[in-house]
Amino acid sequence: MEGRDSAEELEREGPVTHQRTDRVLFVWLLLAGLFGSLLGVPWSIAVLRDSVTVWLSAGAEILFFLTPASAVGVWLGKKVGLGSRLREFVSSTPGGWEHVRLGILPGMLVGSALGGVGFFAQNSIPKSALMPGLDYPTTFEWFLRCISAALTEETFFRFGLMTFFVWVLRSILKRPAFQVPSLWVGNLLSALIFAGAHLPQLTFHGWSLVIPFVIFSCGAGIVMGWLYMRFGLVSAIVAHFIGDLMLYVVPRLLATYAWP
Repeated sequence: MEGRDSAEELEREGPVTHQRTDRVLFVWLLLAGLFGSLLGVPWSIAVLRDSVTVWLSAGAEILFFLTPASAVGVWLGKKVGLGSRLREFVSSTPGGWEHVRLGILPGMLVGSALGGVGFFAQNSIPKSALMPGLDYPTTFEWFLRCISAALTEETFFRFGLMTFFVWVLRSILKRPAFQVPSLWVGNLLSALIFAGAHLPQLTFHGWSLVIPFVIFSCGAGIVMGWLYMRFGLVSAIVAHFIGDLMLYVVPRLLATYAWP
């Protein structure tokens, strides 16, 4: 898992270095979350047609979701061995950038696979089953949304929520044999909430659509959770971005520029 390779190096750091690294990582995550939230504003305005609500929602997302998630991932992550690759990179640990870089290719491959499956599955969903506002954003607004969702959702669901669940589970069941299972239970719980958060994209057309939608979304969340465990947060962000790109941007580009 991600935390094992760098555990000894982190142990050799002094408490002052630890604190400085944590603060810097927290600030960088907040800036990334702010950037992601702002990028998603044009898409949200196009869908909801209500700029006031969108700006209030963006502010609430940063204050009540991304800030706590960043704090949890930074300060509880090191207790459960998650987030160490970002910590290495921020603290300029030798090999830190290499560890981050090595997670990019797996993220691209996994994202391409998820996007490919989603691309074909999307054609089986009746257009009337999707919320009407999803037709309003332009291709470029969808592209911005793909970046936004990758940054904000992976920070919240994986870096924050999954880490929190793992920490709670290990705090309750203090058994060495439960260390690895706790990662997968935390991954599953955060993936279920991730799937539930995407349900508003559907207008209810019966359980025959809802159940496959939840299964796919939950499965995608579990896969990105595995990337987070194995290769770090950047890998999960890359997979999320590539998957959404293939699901939402590529079909629109094909429809616009396809040869007659």
